[in-house]
Amino acid sequence: MEKYKFKQKNVDFLVDDASKKIEEMIVTAELKPGSIVSEKEISEYLEIGRTPVREALKRLESTHLFKTIPRKGILIRIVTVEELLLQMEPRKVLEELVVKRAAKYAFPAEREKLRQLASEYRKVTEEWAPAIEALRIDDEFNRLLCKASKNPFIGQMLLPQHALARRQYYLNYFIDKELTARVNYSHAKLMDAIADGDAKKALLELDELFRNLKEFNSISLSTWIQLDDN
Repeated sequence: MEKYKFKQKNVDFLVDDASKKIEEMIVTAELKPGSIVSEKEISEYLEIGRTPVREALKRLESTHLFKTIPRKGILIRIVTVEELLLQMEPRKVLEELVVKRAAKYAFPAEREKLRQLASEYRKVTEEWAPAIEALRIDDEFNRLLCKASKNPFIGQMLLPQHALARRQYYLNYFIDKELTARVNYSHAKLMDAIADGDAKKALLELDELFRNLKEFNSISLSTWIQLDDN
């Protein structure tokens, strides 16, 4: 039994690792939107077995980052501005719930971590660090927020939705620096308000964040994606 548990733990670790790496490859357009890639190619590139890759792809299906085409492979989806804006509607409802609960129920250590992430977000913005650094802070914030809400069902519904948003964030990062900075600072202010346990202020900061995100997500995809003529 102990041997089985150890083996299962190793498999789970590989699936978690593959999930994070595949998602980041799509988010950063290392896997180009519109391209088709096979499980074998991903497995060989990541140097991870095909079984963990297959399980990771199953786990990522709810993110809508790709579409599985039988006998062809994994199609990296081209996401429209309209789709991103539509996605923001249910996200906003869930975000409001998770923000209110986290402001109320977060543990002291979680509040301290939120303040730390807010400081890191401001620093990468002021220093204009690579987009991937801001992206990873944002991902850590989203996961911490769901954990701090003390309601695991929220995270199961909300976290998959963040993947599309992160891809747009990464790809638009350098297009309008002023707008990107507004988005980043809105995140930092939201983190501070939640850490302070001020739900009312946190919801106001969330409204500001979504106003900035709506403008940010409205940037035409044609500014960064070039599709092959064939």
